[in-house]
Amino acid sequence: MPFASSARRTLSKCRISHKTTYLHANKWRVDRSCGFMLAGCIWRRVPVRDVGRKGREKMKFWTKLVVAACVGGTLAGPALAQSVTIQLASAFNADTDMMQAAERFGELVSERSGGEIAVRYFPGGQMGGERDNLEALKIGEIEMAVFGTYPIVSLAPAYSFFDAPFVFRDRDHVYATWQSELGDEVREIFEAEHGVRALGMMGRGYRHLTSNDPINSVEDMEGMRIRMGQSKPFIEAFTETGAVVVPIALPELFTSLRLGTVSASDGPFDQIYTFNLHEAQSHLALTGHLYATSLWMMNEDFYAGLSDAHREIIDTAASEALAYGDELALASEERLRGVLVEAGMQITEPDYAGFMEKVRPAIDRLFAEDWSVTTAEEIAAIQ
Repeated sequence: MPFASSARRTLSKCRISHKTTYLHANKWRVDRSCGFMLAGCIWRRVPVRDVGRKGREKMKFWTKLVVAACVGGTLAGPALAQSVTIQLASAFNADTDMMQAAERFGELVSERSGGEIAVRYFPGGQMGGERDNLEALKIGEIEMAVFGTYPIVSLAPAYSFFDAPFVFRDRDHVYATWQSELGDEVREIFEAEHGVRALGMMGRGYRHLTSNDPINSVEDMEGMRIRMGQSKPFIEAFTETGAVVVPIALPELFTSLRLGTVSASDGPFDQIYTFNLHEAQSHLALTGHLYATSLWMMNEDFYAGLSDAHREIIDTAASEALAYGDELALASEERLRGVLVEAGMQITEPDYAGFMEKVRPAIDRLFAEDWSVTTAEEIAAIQ
């Protein structure tokens, strides 16, 4: 069996540690092949007495070779420019605002590092869905990923109010909460318990309601059959409005609206337009019941193994690219609203406070049962 193949087999089969593929010395990253060689030797380990003289000579040879390779890489590190490749995966398509902002991030880090940092992109689910990307990120198979809020829901479920309707007043309230102690606690859980780091958050846009009949107030929700995904907060909150919630997979939504299985749905403008809901629904209620966001995450061991200069470049580039992404999201919302109106959708603007008051019992139950790390009052007080 070729040596490289045995090493890859070892890593995939044994998964000794997500730290296996990174070796650090004086904060310089040693090439992964050194980790592969060591893993391969470990996998091939046998008792010395069983291999004979020739076998012992071969083992000495491989031991010297591995040590020389690793030490050579360590000593050469400070003397040579550190070359870094970031594999960035996402379940979202390349033409989304999130991935356009990620492209800007790659341009910035390449330019500011003099080409020492390169980003390779794998959008559109090339490396699987969000669950697959998060697992790959945790064990170091990829260095970076662009998500929605799935990492919070999956890794810090007690804070999944960040992905719930009728919790925040608006976009600024979401960001202020993310920058508060509650956001700090989420970031600590990511790093200390799961080996991933949040580089930052960008906006994706508000979620609104589409329907066959106009929604002028929360009272108009009574008896309305509305599609929701498999999200407990969404199901419970909209059930509290008096609507009949029907969980339906997103790809089946258009057909369900056409057949009359449901008569309403929720989603951001890009979802409404991309899934052609304007062809099946005549009304658009601007409820803004959740400002959806995107988290950019990086493997913590990878980040820690970078030089101070490269970490600074990545941090500042991420901050600037995320701000650029926010600008894209705001522009996209304005543009898509105009497109939907031109397509014939009639807009209403029901009172958001009325919705929040109506669903308050459901939100209070969720804080008591699922989000006990804080209260609705504490979040409401954040400015």
